[in-house]
Amino acid sequence: MNTLLIKIIMMPLVIGGVTIASKKWGNLVGGMIASMPWIAGPIMLFFTLEQGVDFAVNSVKGIMMGVVGVLAFCFAYIYSALKSKWYVSLLLAYLAFVGTTVLLKMFENFIGLDGWFIFAVVLSLLGLIVFPKLDAKTNTGQNLKYDIYFRMVIITVFVALITYLAKILGPTWSGILTPFPIITAILAAFTHYTQGAYGTSIILRGMLTGFIGFATFLYLQARLLPHFPIATAFAIGFVANLILNLVMRALVKRFV
Repeated sequence: MNTLLIKIIMMPLVIGGVTIASKKWGNLVGGMIASMPWIAGPIMLFFTLEQGVDFAVNSVKGIMMGVVGVLAFCFAYIYSALKSKWYVSLLLAYLAFVGTTVLLKMFENFIGLDGWFIFAVVLSLLGLIVFPKLDAKTNTGQNLKYDIYFRMVIITVFVALITYLAKILGPTWSGILTPFPIITAILAAFTHYTQGAYGTSIILRGMLTGFIGFATFLYLQARLLPHFPIATAFAIGFVANLILNLVMRALVKRFV
């Protein structure tokens, strides 16, 4: 089966499942589920199959930069959400993401993969500690129907486009755009509209909780793919990601 066709079939199912899970188990768990490598994983798989292992491994550094960019996105969004509508918050958050990743791109050749991994993990931990805790009084919003279908269409188009452009963009920029905050943006904007700033802060905190596991998944792919079968590398990475998410959730509930 053509890999593009696989993406078209799989991605709507992934985003649909994440959306349903977030509504069933709450915003914190929903954010953590959304932080799993539902997008980066398939894109790395397609990079490996279509562009080769070297291309996929080289893209990991860029994805790590993108993770830091998503952290900036989350902070910009929640602080803007305290006073602004969802579309203003979304615009400012995207500007923060782009500005951060462009700035980090300047240091690409000065920091190795290990350094970017440590950088992403440390910033994720600091982000969790200082992320604002809002009063539940800000939890006001409006009802919205059929949002799941809109999310499914957006994520499908994005994954197909970024993979198609991989050859033109090169591994670093392809990697940076892999964690481009589409799921984050969709969850934040729809939650902001329907639940207000408080609900949005919970779901974004959930995503921050999962970023360490996500970064670990990426790091393991860079180290394992050159030496192990694809299925083995991805299985180890996914299990490690899941375990770290559970550990981080317990730590956040107790200390943060």
